[in-house]
Amino acid sequence: MLSLAVRNTKKLVRSKVKEENVRLGRYFTKKELAAFMADMLTLPEKERVLVLDPGAGTGILSAAVIERLAKGGTVREIVLDCYETAEAFLPMLKDNLERIRKKCYHDYKVRVYYTVKEENYILAQGKMTPDDPRVAMLDKTYYDLIIMNPPRELMKSESAEYAVCRRLCSGETDLCYLFAASCAAALAPGGEAVLLLPVVFSTGAYLGKIRTYMFERAPLQRVHLFLNHAQSERFSDDARKNMLLLLRNEEENPATIRLTASYGDSVELADDREKPYGDVVRGEDKSLLLLKGENDEEILQKVAAFPCTLSSLGLRMKTGLTLQTRHPALLRDVPGDGAVPLIHPNSIQLGQVAFPHPAVKNQYLLPEVPSLLQKNKNMLFIKRVPAKSDKKTLVCGVYLASNIPYARFISTHNKLNYIDFVDDREMDFNMVYGLYVVLNSTLYGKYYQILSKSKQINTSEFADMPMPSANALRAMGAKLIMSRIFSEKNCDALLNAQIKSGNL
Repeated sequence: MLSLAVRNTKKLVRSKVKEENVRLGRYFTKKELAAFMADMLTLPEKERVLVLDPGAGTGILSAAVIERLAKGGTVREIVLDCYETAEAFLPMLKDNLERIRKKCYHDYKVRVYYTVKEENYILAQGKMTPDDPRVAMLDKTYYDLIIMNPPRELMKSESAEYAVCRRLCSGETDLCYLFAASCAAALAPGGEAVLLLPVVFSTGAYLGKIRTYMFERAPLQRVHLFLNHAQSERFSDDARKNMLLLLRNEEENPATIRLTASYGDSVELADDREKPYGDVVRGEDKSLLLLKGENDEEILQKVAAFPCTLSSLGLRMKTGLTLQTRHPALLRDVPGDGAVPLIHPNSIQLGQVAFPHPAVKNQYLLPEVPSLLQKNKNMLFIKRVPAKSDKKTLVCGVYLASNIPYARFISTHNKLNYIDFVDDREMDFNMVYGLYVVLNSTLYGKYYQILSKSKQINTSEFADMPMPSANALRAMGAKLIMSRIFSEKNCDALLNAQIKSGNL
């Protein structure tokens, strides 16, 4: 049945012109992944099972679940609801489901009753709010099994879908997360859902309300990750960016969560472990700590030994003040008229801040908006959005006020983050350089990638991240100043020596 759905879907894709062929091919779940998702589900021990596929496409995931249920031995009736609005998919979806219905009864004597609902799944559910015990579903149907590879589309705040889920959203939100929240609330008691979602869902701060809504209604049971492997020719970037979540509607959180992983597009397990629920689902926003193996465990243990945090050191990370598109009339290429230096992300060069930079435009800002100005102080700059050409997630540069001695005030580009003291103090040279040693190290870069799956550096995530003491930072900073070698390798050597000394 699954092979039938996949085979017919490939015919549909091949029938389109080349440009549309490529575009359509990205929508569909691969056969091996669909079967793996169906295998993750626990089959209900009952004769009649209700199944939901809320973004059905051509029915590949529906076929995978039906085949698994039919071969399971106890089910005699499968009631399937499929939601789909794409006109290009609907004829194939209906044809596939009818063929599957006949084959299922012929081969296994299992009856399939399916309904194709040609409507927007999110809009069909009614409003979702954090206080509602369940989504206000119009037909009040709750499902034993849900399987989902939802559409990916950024929902604008004025969209109808956003209005349905407004109280769960913090700004513009991808449609796939609204699908996930709705599915969690559509499970019958004991029901399970397997969802294919972007990995960034695990830690994105703006998704905290959605994660909380989901896991309070259907606690997380299992996470499957797709790992990169230098030797894996089958590895695809799309796989690495996604993960599988298994949810179950039960009253209590499970004692442990199963963490599994595979390389590239393969579903053969390369890692399989159990972790306490509270070690994976953490904090009020229910962010997920996803470990990919023993190396991740070791990195966490090393960094957890740091005795301080940015907050306890009296430091903070903030986002740059000037969004250029909002103030184009204030930008200047040359100084004059009292314009202040505007530090750009591209000014970070080899661990330091170059100003003015010959290849950067609009490096000066007229001081007409006080909120765009900040004191010219020693700071550590970090790119908020690393460029595609950057090999690191944390791209840092030491900035010293003495670099621009004539400026009392400066401004910072919105695509920069900066670290300084919370109060009006200024960091000494050793402290700034010491922070650079830590954030530019391989250890801390990997640590941040474990904790955050976002492409952007989120300032709120840094407040409570472990840091060495002020004395240790200054000691490493002094050694970096003496060496004048800003490479990652040198930072690794300085940080490792400090760790080995025990003087953190």
